[in-house]
Amino acid sequence: MEQFLLERLHLHLSSTSDSSCRIRALSTARSLITNPSSAASTVSSAVETLIVSLSHFSDDASFLRLAISLLAEAATIHRCFAVSVISAVRPFLDGRDHLAADAVAALASIAGSSAEEGFSLVESIFDENLVISLATSPIFAVRSRILGLLVYSIGRAKTSAILGHKSLLQVFLGIAIDLYPSVRRSALDGLVALCKEAGVDVNSLAVECCYDRAVEALKDEDELVRSAAVRLASLCAEMFAAREKAMDYSEQIDMIFVQLCSVARDMSVKVRVEAFNALGKVQNVSESVLLQSLSKKVQGIKSGNITLGKLDKESKFRFSCAAGIFIHGIEDEFFEVRTIACRSLGMLTKFSVQFADDALNLLMDMLNDDAEVVRLQVLQTLFDMATYDRLQVQEKHMHMFLGLLGDFNASIRSSARKTLRLMKLPKLEIFKSAIDGLIGNLETYPEEEEDIFFVLFSLGVDHRKFSVKLAKDLAKQIGPSCDGELTLDSHKVAAVLVLSISLPFAGENFACDIPPVIFSYAIPLLGRIAFALQGVIDQDSVLAHLCRNSGMPFLDKTLGSKEAGQICSSSLPVWSIASKVSNKETVSHMSEILKHPEQSRQEDEYLNEEFMRPMELILETVGETWPLTKSYSTYEVRRTLRTCQEELEMIAWNAPGLVSASVDFVSQYIQVVQLIAEAWEKMQPKSSHDVGSMTLDILVEKLEMSLRRMRHGFPGLPCQMEYHVLELTLLANLLKVSKAGFFSDLGLMKIRVIISRLESLCAEGSYKLSDFAQELKGAIAPRAKADVPHQINVYNFLKLFNPQQIRLVGKFKNIKAEVQALDNDSENPLIYVSGLPVGIRFRITLYNISDQDRLWLCMVVGEVIQYVFLDLCQFEGSNEMRCGTVVLPFFATPMASSFVLRVCLGIECPSENVAFQKKIQGRPKDDIALLCEEFNVYFVRIGDR
Repeated sequence: MEQFLLERLHLHLSSTSDSSCRIRALSTARSLITNPSSAASTVSSAVETLIVSLSHFSDDASFLRLAISLLAEAATIHRCFAVSVISAVRPFLDGRDHLAADAVAALASIAGSSAEEGFSLVESIFDENLVISLATSPIFAVRSRILGLLVYSIGRAKTSAILGHKSLLQVFLGIAIDLYPSVRRSALDGLVALCKEAGVDVNSLAVECCYDRAVEALKDEDELVRSAAVRLASLCAEMFAAREKAMDYSEQIDMIFVQLCSVARDMSVKVRVEAFNALGKVQNVSESVLLQSLSKKVQGIKSGNITLGKLDKESKFRFSCAAGIFIHGIEDEFFEVRTIACRSLGMLTKFSVQFADDALNLLMDMLNDDAEVVRLQVLQTLFDMATYDRLQVQEKHMHMFLGLLGDFNASIRSSARKTLRLMKLPKLEIFKSAIDGLIGNLETYPEEEEDIFFVLFSLGVDHRKFSVKLAKDLAKQIGPSCDGELTLDSHKVAAVLVLSISLPFAGENFACDIPPVIFSYAIPLLGRIAFALQGVIDQDSVLAHLCRNSGMPFLDKTLGSKEAGQICSSSLPVWSIASKVSNKETVSHMSEILKHPEQSRQEDEYLNEEFMRPMELILETVGETWPLTKSYSTYEVRRTLRTCQEELEMIAWNAPGLVSASVDFVSQYIQVVQLIAEAWEKMQPKSSHDVGSMTLDILVEKLEMSLRRMRHGFPGLPCQMEYHVLELTLLANLLKVSKAGFFSDLGLMKIRVIISRLESLCAEGSYKLSDFAQELKGAIAPRAKADVPHQINVYNFLKLFNPQQIRLVGKFKNIKAEVQALDNDSENPLIYVSGLPVGIRFRITLYNISDQDRLWLCMVVGEVIQYVFLDLCQFEGSNEMRCGTVVLPFFATPMASSFVLRVCLGIECPSENVAFQKKIQGRPKDDIALLCEEFNVYFVRIGDR
């Protein structure tokens, strides 16, 4: 067969062949080259034939463009042909037509897929004259692609760029004024990459040239060009600041800051976000300029040795652009702008005490923002200010801040407590209000006791005199002369006890100020207190501390170990170590000093608790929506789930890899519950639905896809969680047959398999099958007359559906994938010939994929669906992560001038029953679960570009 195809290739590329024959020859050559079973001699002959044909048919531009692309694909798949392909493509770089663009694209493909060797080969054919010739080509595609190759060459490991830094700088500066915005944007990004790569080697004149080009681009009509210009201007400010010791650049830095303030008023949201992000990175700005950015009233500004009064009219106007820019930022209508403005405001507070005090008033006003993400960012900014010792709170701030301790969002409450832990409270009244706020927090959310106790302990250490006052008041209340008994179950008493026992850690002088009875009453709370202080001090040390200060020496014999003796001995200054308990950076160091080595596992659990507990609360909130779903209150369910999803996104931002699988699982679960609620609403009898809303069939199809993702995308899922997902799968099957009222044979088999698995899980976990599953099992039991369909009343079973609360237990993995089509976007579509296959280069990264998994790439255009099986041998790495670049064909190219291909990657879900498998060649035998978001690949027909 190979010989036959090879002969036909030679025949179609003979000197007498016409254009259509030559196009068919390319299809034959692609089949031989991309087939992994083709012999090496066959592939070599096909490649050599294509190379020879480039010179024989030099007048056929359509053929040459396709042939060059195919040769690049061949060099990508078979690296041994890289040298010969590069030599064959090199002459086309001298042309002044689109063939030069195709040649550059081919070389970029080889450089990007053939590691360092391929890049070195591509680099060797370029010289300065050739690069400048291509960069000044009148054809947009040529300029765009050579620019992309130049940017790619920057920072290559073990190699240098195609040109030296000086030549590259000149090229980028020249292309930055190109007619096309995408080229200008890429040139500015190239300047950013070049300056970062060169670092201190870039001289001051070059930085000033980059800065001048950035200033010009700040006024560009394209928003993406302006965004790139903002990034370049910000980088220039950093480089000026790094050189300020050698030369005074204070005026230039102030001017860049003011110009960025001007851009922060841009009409584009993307530009404003980029501008405020850049403002936070500018260092060594004059204090007067910083203060002006917080006040809308133009004040006297001093920049370097020049004051505003001595500047000309134009310079005065420029500096006035900074007036109140952060006020505009925090009042912006888009929460993205408000969030980034808040973050940048905090980054600048470490450069000026006065600026920090004025900024604090603005930040406190933002605590009432409607967007939760903004409030979280405000709290993070306040925490950073406290870390820099720039947070000087006043009594007028505390009421608004303490209100966040009762916020509906668990993440906001946690962030508020974290910030409060580092605050320096100047007055006793402020300190009491903070303690009262924490007590109220403890009464409302007792499940957060651990974190609240730790904050109380930290505040006690840092505010010693105030804590002594409260401790003495508590001692009077529990004295012999007081009526009533002390109730340790009282949240207020427990909180003040934790606050009081922290004082000996603040210094030996304060230990004698606390009545011993306080420590005696704290002993029954030992377990709760030690649990809150894990990671700082172990339980034995806490007990020794309480016994020593309560005057109970007989307990020292119980703690007769060497370590306990050291802790109880005054020769070990425990208080000098624990006095830093409020400093987050010292917690791990204190753990190494005060706890046993075998407690490292507990420390990991403590770190994960920060993320797992909020997710548990989210799941509880989601579980509370089931009654609303059954009562058709879909609007309330949507609103609650949307809030849960936003909270989960906040957790995902900083979540470590250990909990990423749990985050993805909870996200999928929220999506499933929302789909069920919408499908449930569709089943409401005699109800009118919104025009344009999805039908029940579409909702059920999406629901089944999400449930397959939960069942097969999280290997090692604990039995309890798997049981919950299977019950939801049973519900989805019921919703599917709600119209017909009876099951098909295949549907019955699927439900029986699911119920069998549920029974197996019940046997493993020693719990009973739910009433919903039990009744459904009886309804689908085999009958004497097999031809009689199993008719059921779906609504009766829906009434029985009452799922239990799902909880995150155990550890499990997350199967996912990242897929990207290389060298393709809406501005750079791939070319194709209608009716012929077209190759697409994908960069694919797989996570937690085993050798037994079967992966399929699904490509859809219109009603045409094509599946391509992925051989895991093409990817490098281990089961935890595999990555690789593959070229996959799409055969059903339409008869159109352009089209968009929708692509996604899925994993085949193995069925427990062979009868479920589909016997269609070239497709998955079983259903698939998607591992990545669907994305688009753009194509344009050759000749229509």
